[in-house]
Amino acid sequence: MSRIKLIFSKATQLLMMVKVMADEDEELAQLKVLYDELWRDAKSMIKDMNRSIFIYFFAGLITLAFSTIIIGTAVSDLNKILSNGASSLTYFYAIVEVPGAVFMIIFGITLLYWYRKLKKRYSKWIEIEKKD
Repeated sequence: MSRIKLIFSKATQLLMMVKVMADEDEELAQLKVLYDELWRDAKSMIKDMNRSIFIYFFAGLITLAFSTIIIGTAVSDLNKILSNGASSLTYFYAIVEVPGAVFMIIFGITLLYWYRKLKKRYSKWIEIEKKD
């Protein structure tokens, strides 16, 4: 009786191993399909990544440009306040514009920093895209 249990146990283990191997083969096949698709789309992916990195540069410049506009508006409002021709709304604008401009300057510089960092990190890929 114990031999039958032993044979049954070994057969069960063997079937489980076959199932695990089949599952691994299926997973490998799925990974191969994914890898083949990535290989075909590599050039377009590099082009898309390059465009995405450039968005950091563009957004950083736009943010810094708008921050200069905000600084100009704040100076104008402070000028109105100093000339005693300001309403209470002008005081509110002057108080809000200064920290807003500082925040936008920091944000713009951060975007430009990330642009430089990503461009440096993926420079080899960008060169490959430019060659083709």
